[in-house]
Amino acid sequence: MKLASRLSILTLVAALIFIPLRSVYALDNLAGPIFGSNYTLKSGETLNEDLVVLGGSITIEQNATVTGSIVLIGGSLIMAGEGQKDVVVIGGAVSLGETAHIYGNLVTLGAPVNRAEGARVDGEVLKNPTQPAINPPTLPGVETTPTVSTNPLLNMLNRGLSLFAQSLGLGLLAALLVLFLPQQIRRVGEAIPAQPGSTGATGLLGVLIFITAIVALALFSILIITLILTIPLIILLAVAFSAAGVFGWIGLGTEIGLRLASALKTDFPLPFSAAVGTFLLNFVANGIGFIPCVGWVVPLLLGLASLGAVFLTRFGTRALTLAAASAPAENA
Repeated sequence: MKLASRLSILTLVAALIFIPLRSVYALDNLAGPIFGSNYTLKSGETLNEDLVVLGGSITIEQNATVTGSIVLIGGSLIMAGEGQKDVVVIGGAVSLGETAHIYGNLVTLGAPVNRAEGARVDGEVLKNPTQPAINPPTLPGVETTPTVSTNPLLNMLNRGLSLFAQSLGLGLLAALLVLFLPQQIRRVGEAIPAQPGSTGATGLLGVLIFITAIVALALFSILIITLILTIPLIILLAVAFSAAGVFGWIGLGTEIGLRLASALKTDFPLPFSAAVGTFLLNFVANGIGFIPCVGWVVPLLLGLASLGAVFLTRFGTRALTLAAASAPAENA
């Protein structure tokens, strides 16, 4: 895959995903991304703009046309009509009928493609695009092992694309989680800027306790020469600890999204704010992590604070008590 193609796809997704959200549920008058709903373009209809759907499905019926690009994250695309520009699907599934016609590229990340005979894609079909391998010249009778390109620009671009896809996935997860646990996520997010020192210290303590527990279980399994009881406990602890980390990360991302909306003087729906904030948090924090030697500090500190906020609020089931706020009341 050419470098220019990768850059154009990355730019396309980034631009479309941040189109201002004006009317999410007014599907008859599409104006911006559709969040958490399905969209159907019926036969004979034409959509003269880009189509962006997050957490829903898209159906393009036969003889229906989308003149812009199509971006789908976390849903299925059923297409029997025409798409006159690129189609990007992340974390879902693609089904192209016999009459489907895509004039641009079809790019999928973690989305299987079911393509019927007769379906046309004029551009490239890129499934989970990765960095191409560059093989050395092959000599007759000599077996060679493929090597991966060491081009720094390609390596950085490949890492950036992976981080971008990961951030989009976390953003979608944040939006879905906020739909079910809005108050709990808000409490976790509010606790981090309110008491960053306490949340960071608690997160560090939690990591030390987790490591100690894993080591103790491993030693216990060696002493009694059995893993039947310890392996399930280790897996359970690892899953619970990972869930707490993701929960806290999404809580911080939601807080960032809400503050961004407030700064822009825009009233976004909470799921959309959570998705955008979590995407930005993960992309920027881990992007800083690319910096050699010192880049790991920022994601580590944010991760510890997020984890500590989960512990202090008991997974958001209670609000964090602010010591500074209670002190004046006691003095009075």
